[in-house]
Amino acid sequence: MRPRIPLPRPLKSTAFQVQSGSARGLGEKRMRGHDLQRPFHGVRAAESPESLSDRCAALSKTLQPHHVFSHRTAAEIWRMPLPADDDKEADDDDVLHVMALGKRGRIRRPGVVGWERTENDLVTYSVGSIHVCAPADVWCQLSTLISREWLVAVGDFLISGERDDDGRRPALCTMEQLSEAIARHGRRRGVAALQWALGMVRSPVDSPRESLLRLALVAGGLPEPEVQLAVQTTKGIRHGDLGYRDARLIIEYQGDEHRTSRRRWLQDLTRVQLLEDAGYRVILVGADDLEDGAEALIGRIRRILASAG
Repeated sequence: MRPRIPLPRPLKSTAFQVQSGSARGLGEKRMRGHDLQRPFHGVRAAESPESLSDRCAALSKTLQPHHVFSHRTAAEIWRMPLPADDDKEADDDDVLHVMALGKRGRIRRPGVVGWERTENDLVTYSVGSIHVCAPADVWCQLSTLISREWLVAVGDFLISGERDDDGRRPALCTMEQLSEAIARHGRRRGVAALQWALGMVRSPVDSPRESLLRLALVAGGLPEPEVQLAVQTTKGIRHGDLGYRDARLIIEYQGDEHRTSRRRWLQDLTRVQLLEDAGYRVILVGADDLEDGAEALIGRIRRILASAG
């Protein structure tokens, strides 16, 4: 058996087009070698791309300049929070969403959900080798895939910036950019949900569950709580997730990160103690409290607000 022709060094660490392999001396038989992965038609790789960015980079080898990653794929590239069941158009979570800009026709191939936009008016960015729609336009694209409440949660994230243990990252866009994106969206499906969501977007917000909690309280007939309510404590300013200042009431959402991160848990424990010492009542809320319209939680908060006058 003849020894397998080794891959040229530049092709060992990246996906490549079949044409690129041929230009470097790899024959058709070598391209069919069992050691090469085929993530997409016309693309080969020494190792199967696993991460989203690697899969997008592999597909990009075959895309044209008018192709741009969009919808859920673009949202994940921008690290937007999404519900688990957001994509109703595809049965496979691993599919990639690609939009063709201009009158070029949507892309059709396995593993890809193709979209088209006859106007070439979207704002786009290059993230490494990946061509992707701007965050505000991606937000509009999600309007047909997620609920209007989740549109608010994503909008909160976009204008607030992602929060981690080291602080807050720069916001991905502004309210003005969201409004401009809705104008570009025009009368397309989802515009009513976008207009409603825009009016409910707030900043700064630390998590999508805080957004959903805020919307549930308003939907239940309560006044809209203030986000990141600032309180002067003995250790300086501390912020509550949601709060009613006049009633001296703060509502804290406790997600999984509070359980899995000891550092986060200790920080929040200290913060709650400082808020209570400053004269505020603190209600801790979990995922179960949001079930069935959060009726029990809403009733409890309503009684507290009533007693506070």
